[in-house]
Amino acid sequence: MNKFLKVALITAGITTCVGIGLFAAGAIATGGKPISFYWDDGFKVSTDDTIVEKQKTEVEHFKDAKIDVSAAKVYFLENTDDTFAVEYRLRTSRENAVKCEVENNKLELIENNSAVHLFSGWNLSSWNKEDLYVKIYYPKGAEFGNLNLDTSAGDVIMEQDLSCDRLTLDMSAGKSTIKNFKGALTADMSAGGLTCEDCDFGAIHLDMSAGSVKMTRCTAAGGSVDMSAGDFDASEFTLTKSLNMDMSAGSVSIAFVDGQKIGYDFDLSAGSAKINGEKRGKEYSEKSGYDVILTIDASAGSVDITNH
Repeated sequence: MNKFLKVALITAGITTCVGIGLFAAGAIATGGKPISFYWDDGFKVSTDDTIVEKQKTEVEHFKDAKIDVSAAKVYFLENTDDTFAVEYRLRTSRENAVKCEVENNKLELIENNSAVHLFSGWNLSSWNKEDLYVKIYYPKGAEFGNLNLDTSAGDVIMEQDLSCDRLTLDMSAGKSTIKNFKGALTADMSAGGLTCEDCDFGAIHLDMSAGSVKMTRCTAAGGSVDMSAGDFDASEFTLTKSLNMDMSAGSVSIAFVDGQKIGYDFDLSAGSAKINGEKRGKEYSEKSGYDVILTIDASAGSVDITNH
């Protein structure tokens, strides 16, 4: 082991120990309260966050929704009757900081904090987001217009039948699980994961800095996928319109439903491509006579396509 590597490892170890010590000291000093770092006309530190709760409450019928919360699990759940309802438990830095109302056929549930949190939660219990949630209840068969979900460090769970014109996800670091969904999808995720099963998507537009996408038994009407450092894995996949994929450093693995007629246009700077196990060149094109084209531009990654 060379001298530079030894010094680097020693420095990393010392830094880790100091960090653990500060963590423990902070937990003791605050009595287990979460520590929030935020910007509000200057950098501030607070241990006075408030838990704001709303029991399951019926609201007016709505078609569109905007959910904007900093850290919570967001659920969409079928109700047992024909009513819409809302339930939540959130941690905020201000009293009366949560806006929840239906107006002009649109639900808005927003953490209306004047402070912008940079980090929250040094105590161990606050790391568990199970106690922070938003639950949106809707009647079976409801059809939505535009659903916009913005959560900095939370998850989105849609596992029951849900139909909308467009679902827009804006997530910094969280996981989304979508099942039995019908509608167009736009997702902007910095560092998270997207899992989809049995979905009938319109066009998909995915922009992910460092995350992963896994689709099982899904259909997509084309669109775009832009991933800086992530993986795209689709099985039993159906593509009805052309799809463009731009990958900086990641892998693409797609197994199409048998019998699909798909054309290809690959441009790989430093990677490898296979179709049905057969290696292709870094620049491979087979587009003539195809209405649906899969275009992949990858700087450093691998492409593995199965299409029988």
